[in-house]
Amino acid sequence: MHHTFLAGGLLLVCSGWLNSVLAAELWVGTADVSITPDRPVSLAGQFHQRIARKVDDPCMASVLALETRANGRPVDQAIMVALEVVTVPADVHDRFRALLKQQLPDFDVTKAFLAPTHTHTAPTLNQDRFSDYADAMQPEEYVPWMLERLVAAVVQAWEGRRRGAMAWGLGHAVVGHNRRVTYANGTAEMYGATKRKDFMGLEGWEDHALDILCFVDDAKQLIATAMVVPSPAQMVGTSNHLSSDYWGPVRAELKRRYGDQLVVLGLCGPAGDMIPYAMLRKDAETRMERLRKLSRKAELGRRIVAAFEDVWPVIRQELVNDLHMVHRVERFDLPGRIMTEKEYKDSMHNYKSLEQSVATAKDEQEKSRAESRMRWFKRVVDSYEVQQKTPPSIAVEMHVLRLGDVVMATNPFELFTDYAMRIQGRSPAPQTVLIQLASPVDQMYSYLPSERAVKAGGYSAVPQSTPVGPVGGQILVEKTLQAISDLFRK
Repeated sequence: MHHTFLAGGLLLVCSGWLNSVLAAELWVGTADVSITPDRPVSLAGQFHQRIARKVDDPCMASVLALETRANGRPVDQAIMVALEVVTVPADVHDRFRALLKQQLPDFDVTKAFLAPTHTHTAPTLNQDRFSDYADAMQPEEYVPWMLERLVAAVVQAWEGRRRGAMAWGLGHAVVGHNRRVTYANGTAEMYGATKRKDFMGLEGWEDHALDILCFVDDAKQLIATAMVVPSPAQMVGTSNHLSSDYWGPVRAELKRRYGDQLVVLGLCGPAGDMIPYAMLRKDAETRMERLRKLSRKAELGRRIVAAFEDVWPVIRQELVNDLHMVHRVERFDLPGRIMTEKEYKDSMHNYKSLEQSVATAKDEQEKSRAESRMRWFKRVVDSYEVQQKTPPSIAVEMHVLRLGDVVMATNPFELFTDYAMRIQGRSPAPQTVLIQLASPVDQMYSYLPSERAVKAGGYSAVPQSTPVGPVGGQILVEKTLQAISDLFRK
C-alpha cells in the first residue's frame, strides 16, 4: 500500500507538471491602424509608375499579439502583423524590429513578423523603385510615417493583451485561380489567352481552402480573426486608386456584423501561380456579378465572409484557453538559381536595349516602365557575374508557430502551390497553415516556381523573377516539414 501510494502521488505530480508544460493559459492582444496617407502616393506592383490620388478603401496594418503563461510566467510569445502592402523589403523589416525593440525592450523582436497581403494598390516602400515620384509622398518619407504608426499599433496590442481563447477550423471559398496558361507546344504564359486552338489547360493546382483562426476575450466576444487565402489581393491590381483590394469589403462587413473591436488579419497563403481573376467561365462569372450588383472585388469579399460565417458558429463550440504554443524562428540559406550563359547574354542585350528606350521615352510612364524592366534584367546580369566567384544563395527566415493542433509556417517567397501541396500532404499537424511573403524579403521579385513551370517558361518562372529555383524549393519543403515535425514530436 505504501508503494502504491507513492506511485500514485508521483503520477499526480508528473501529470500536473506535464500539463503546465504542454498547455498554458493564452493571452491575446489586438490592434489595427490605417497606413493610408492623406496625400498622393506612389503605388507598387506594376512596372510603371502610378500615383494614387483617390482612396477606394484604406490599407491597414492588423496586429495579433499572442502569449502563453504557466503559473503567471511567460512560456512563449508571437506577434504577427497582416500588412496591406505588396512586399516588405528586408531593410524596412529591420527598421521595424529596431523601432519595436526601443518600445518593447523585454520582447524578443525576432518573434514579430510582417505578412503582406501582396496587394498591388498599396504605397511603394522602395525609394529606388522609380526615378520620379512627381508631387507624391516619397517612399523615404512614407516608410518612417508608416513604421511609426505600425510600431504604435504593435505596442498597443502587446500591452493590451488579456486572457482569451482560440478556435480554429477550415472553410472554403473560391477566390484564387491558377494564372499560368499552358499550350500544346509545352510553353506557358501568365494570363495567357484561353481561346487559342492550342490551349491545353491551366498549369497547376488551385487551392480553395480558407484557414480560419478566431480569438475571443474573457466574455467570449470575438476580438480577432486571422484568415489565410491562397491568393494575392490583386483583383484591382492595375488600378490607380489606393485599395486594400478584396480585404477591404471583408473587413468592413465583418466589423459591421461583430463590432469595431474585431481585428481582421488577412493573410496570403502560397499563391505564386494563383490570382483572383476568373481564368475560365469569364462571361458567366461577369453575368453573376452583374445580377448580384457587385464588383468582382466585392464578390470575392462576399465569398470570404460567407465562408467565415459557415465556419465560426461551428468552431466556437471548441474554444480553448489552455493550449500548447511554441514559436520557432528558423534561419538558413537556400541555393540560388543558377543563371546560364544564354540567360546572361539575353538579359544583357535586353538591358542595353532598354537603356535606349529610357533615353527616347515619350512620357514619364513609358520611362518608368523601361527603367523597371532594366532593373529586372540587371538582376540576371548581376547574379551571373556573382556566381562566377561563389555559388549563389538566398538567406531565409521562417517562422513556425504551433497553437494547439494548428501549426503556422511562413516563407518569404511567392510560393507555387506545388510546394504547398507537398507540405500539406506530409505535415503531421492536424491543420497546417502556410503564409507566403512573410519575414524579410531581399529580392524585389521573389517567385519560387515549380519544376514544370521552369520547363514551360513565362513570367513568374523566368530567371529574372526567380532568385531560387526548384532545387531550393524542395529544400524549403523539407526544412518546413522538419520544423513542424519537431514541434509535434516534442
